[in-house]
Amino acid sequence: MKKILACLLALPLTLAACGAQTADTGSTPPAEPTQTTETAPEATTPAAATAGRLRSTASYYMMYTNTGLYGMNQKYDETTNTDTFYVIKTDCATAAQEKLAEIELPGGLYYGMAAWDDTVEVYLIEDADTDNPTECRYIVDTSTGNVERVPIEGLFFPAWYDDAALYEMDYDSGKRINRRDRTTNEVSYINLPDQTQSISGVGDKWLIQRIVSPSPLPSPEDGDMYNAVLQNSEKEFDLVDAATGDMKKVYSYPAVGEDYYYCGQRSGTLYFARSDEDALPTGVCKLEDGEMVQVLPRDDPYIRQQLLEDEQGELQWIVWDAGETVQIYDLDDGQSYRPAFIKETSQSASTGFPKMLLPDGRVIVTYGSMGNTDLFDKTAYAAIDRAAYLAGSTDYTPVTMYTGE
Repeated sequence: MKKILACLLALPLTLAACGAQTADTGSTPPAEPTQTTETAPEATTPAAATAGRLRSTASYYMMYTNTGLYGMNQKYDETTNTDTFYVIKTDCATAAQEKLAEIELPGGLYYGMAAWDDTVEVYLIEDADTDNPTECRYIVDTSTGNVERVPIEGLFFPAWYDDAALYEMDYDSGKRINRRDRTTNEVSYINLPDQTQSISGVGDKWLIQRIVSPSPLPSPEDGDMYNAVLQNSEKEFDLVDAATGDMKKVYSYPAVGEDYYYCGQRSGTLYFARSDEDALPTGVCKLEDGEMVQVLPRDDPYIRQQLLEDEQGELQWIVWDAGETVQIYDLDDGQSYRPAFIKETSQSASTGFPKMLLPDGRVIVTYGSMGNTDLFDKTAYAAIDRAAYLAGSTDYTPVTMYTGE
């Protein structure tokens, strides 16, 4: 339960309205939407301009910087109600892991990590099962492993970060993003338009999806009234400048029917997964000259989708996992591939699922299970040349895993 909760807390705002879009569109076209606002509401305390590229924080996956590949694992001692958190560094050249830092907490809860060349920051809650939990920011020096503990007033759940700050979606205060400065710990705000449904980082700007309706959208619990307003509304994607609040509309479509979910960007072109009115995925599109152009149809049952970027934040692979097979769409050549993949159902493990692209032309893939270890995540990894992997090669270089010993 702790692990699941930690993952949920670290996620960005999801498209909560997806399941509600079941109203019959009939033959009546949607009404003309209200005029798009060109500037988001004024922030209570204007946030500083974004410093570099916005990246998602890590729940339970790896993060690459120029100094190595960083990840997190955890061990729980039920007899003492103690959680031990391990910051793990993988040397990509030698394919070996080592423990960079160890943090032991009573009733600990992990929900986010960010990594820069010189620092890894881990966000943990102490005494999470009590009425008085304490949130702390643990700053780990990547060269020495030294750990600095910085208590945080209130609760802060980072979902994105850039070179200078971390960001969270503030649910209690409405649709707004909180920015916490890495150096000063000062919090500032980025207010967003009403009826914002999702938020993503695109380069140094925010991509929001919001409902533009002829009147305020009622609660989904209002049933017919909600559906009636939604029927005559549109969903709109806008790029928002963090410092100025200026917004630029990039695409809109009827709010009832098919839907789109942001996947990533490549050379300034935005890519989206498309789903039908029952929220079942149907393919991947790119936004080109104001139109959604399909680049990849789905032909397998859907289980999950993985988006792999290169070190510059450019979308490289769109990965679909059908349970027993993996399909990869490579944006370099516009082709689909089915690499070797083995599902070990007895161990709940797999070999050959891609996890991260390395800047030296290799890819990190799953490599079965570590076996007998008390760590939460028992997944083992290996590295392989990208081109060889796509061609079906199994010439893996296993990573020497840190097992908690």
